[in-house]
Amino acid sequence: MLRRFEMEPTEVFLLVKAHAGLRTAREAERAVRATLGAMACALDDDDARALANALPERLRRPLARRSHPRVVGLDGFYAEAELRERVGAGFAREHAQAVLEVMAGILEPDLVARIRRHLPPDVAALLRTRTPTPEPPPYVHTHPEHRSRSVQTLSRSRPGTSEPISEATHVLAHPGSVARATAAHAERMVETARSTRPAREDETLSTARDDRRR
Repeated sequence: MLRRFEMEPTEVFLLVKAHAGLRTAREAERAVRATLGAMACALDDDDARALANALPERLRRPLARRSHPRVVGLDGFYAEAELRERVGAGFAREHAQAVLEVMAGILEPDLVARIRRHLPPDVAALLRTRTPTPEPPPYVHTHPEHRSRSVQTLSRSRPGTSEPISEATHVLAHPGSVARATAAHAERMVETARSTRPAREDETLSTARDDRRR
């Protein structure tokens, strides 16, 4: 990263814009000025002057020592930042944290250490570079049973069943249903009807013989 003497104010604003997720460099400039103004309330004259001298001239004005209220804690620091930026307490907190993290990365380490020693402890804890979150590893499917499959079609789809539609062999009628019989009404047909006479129950009209003598 470029050091303070090599960076233009616009570069600082772009860093803050990206770090805080702001829409424009102008919004980032407002956040930077508001945070530096809040820092002026938390530092003594010598430290505020040292910080101002380390920044581009365009960013020194917020650190000019006038009748700044004295900030002794994090809540007061956030309140001063919100008073200057006027974006709401939640956004002011996020922007101030982003600005301090950027400042910790572009200022000389000796100056950062000096300022941290003289800031309120909870404010000094924010003046640090944030460790970037490692990118999650790409998802790789390594299931041992993974095999390429053919293109799915309607006839091969398996929505809720273990058989494809084209191969389904589901029973459509119970065993005693007439729908499964080859001759559904065989027992009621005239030629296949059974005899009701004793000892001749197996006879049908088509197999019966006339025993009468002519």
